Amino acid sequence: MRDQTGLAFLAGLLLLGSGTCVKSHPAHAKPVNYPFVVGFERFHGGMDDEAYLAEGGFILLNELNCVACHAPPPEIAPQLPGVVATDLGGVASRLAPLELEIFIRNPRFAKRDTTMPSLFAGPDRDLEEVAALRAWLGTLTTTIPDHPVGDIERGRALYHRIGCVACHAPETGYRPPGVPDNAEIEIAGLASVPMNLADLYDLDALTEFLLRPNEHRPSGRMPDFGLSVPDAADLAAYLKAGPDLTLPDNLTEALSAGAPPADDALIAKGRGLFLTKQCHACHTMPGSTDQPRPPLPAKPLGALDPAATGGCFSERPAGGAVPFYGLDLVQKRALAAALRRLEERAAPDPAREIDWRMKQLNCYACHERAGIGGPETSREVYFGFSGAPAIAMGRDGHLPPALDDAGKRLGRGELERILFGTEGPVKSRPHLVVPMPVFRREAAAPFPDLFRAADQTGPP
Repeated sequence: MRDQTGLAFLAGLLLLGSGTCVKSHPAHAKPVNYPFVVGFERFHGGMDDEAYLAEGGFILLNELNCVACHAPPPEIAPQLPGVVATDLGGVASRLAPLELEIFIRNPRFAKRDTTMPSLFAGPDRDLEEVAALRAWLGTLTTTIPDHPVGDIERGRALYHRIGCVACHAPETGYRPPGVPDNAEIEIAGLASVPMNLADLYDLDALTEFLLRPNEHRPSGRMPDFGLSVPDAADLAAYLKAGPDLTLPDNLTEALSAGAPPADDALIAKGRGLFLTKQCHACHTMPGSTDQPRPPLPAKPLGALDPAATGGCFSERPAGGAVPFYGLDLVQKRALAAALRRLEERAAPDPAREIDWRMKQLNCYACHERAGIGGPETSREVYFGFSGAPAIAMGRDGHLPPALDDAGKRLGRGELERILFGTEGPVKSRPHLVVPMPVFRREAAAPFPDLFRAADQTGPP
């Protein structure tokens, strides 16, 4: 049994779910203390009526990956495929051993807004199992190239001009080029996607992530902007310009106390636990190229009690096999409303399914369709443009286009090339500095047919 010295202190600290108090990066969104799902956060809130809030609940059922354990009714299963979590291949080259252990014990301690639940934050957690998982994950290394050290100021300019702030927070006080000195920069009002992991990755690992986000995040929620190595290095330098997350000495000592050596038996045990703990319900098993979805171990969605207050809805970690999400009250209401409407939910028509998928992938951060979405007014100033024609076009000259009639204007091949082409982002509007990013094919594959069906089929 591992030495328990110092772990009573650690138990209380990790249950809080908040990281060490350090001065944050100037472009960090204000952290929230619940799982952040951008499609829910932007379009749903506590004032919604029950029916509309239920639509947000269906987004949460998918984005929180509830369907990885709770099977949805067969007739709506295609709407709820769930998400594939971060690729853990090479994770030990991105995170230090202590950071790995924190993510295993209680991921909300390092990233309080994470959608990753905790299986080891409860009072009955088995520290030997934690040590075994840490030992096995510690073997998952890869070679991260040595990238050039970027320029912080150029990274700051890139961050605020190529579309990053459509999803993430602009730096308070930053003034884009060309904005008059007497013009007031509005503060962004809509929630921004946090990016806490920039504090944990070193410069090379962060640059590598920015170069290949679709490989690291198979869910496609962070698309590929086709950055060059110098641009990715500059952005990484800017994102690392704030202080790194540092652990207090007493926490570091508590985590390190009595850690057993990572021998072959412990590593093998950790690999086995990855399967028995159903981690592979969300993460692909590292090293596997053809992994079948594991059997769903829990009750189907239709058998869950919407009025329940325990299980995944618990206020505190319940222990056992129950994951702890730290849901807030509005999220619980939305999920309960969705569960009450499972039987009456029909397959959506193409227009509704486009809306559903655009909320999942946060396409509405840049694009408007049918009067929904588009860049928040306070963020429009950050979308870069160039040339006199763009100026003559006014507002339309610097913003991504609305997607009304996209299926009528563009053929299937063009839509596929724009969304997930293999040659990188398509520069179809040369006056825009903001590129159209490339999504992982699996994430965006339904859109071409949906656009064509909703817009009554355009060019072949």
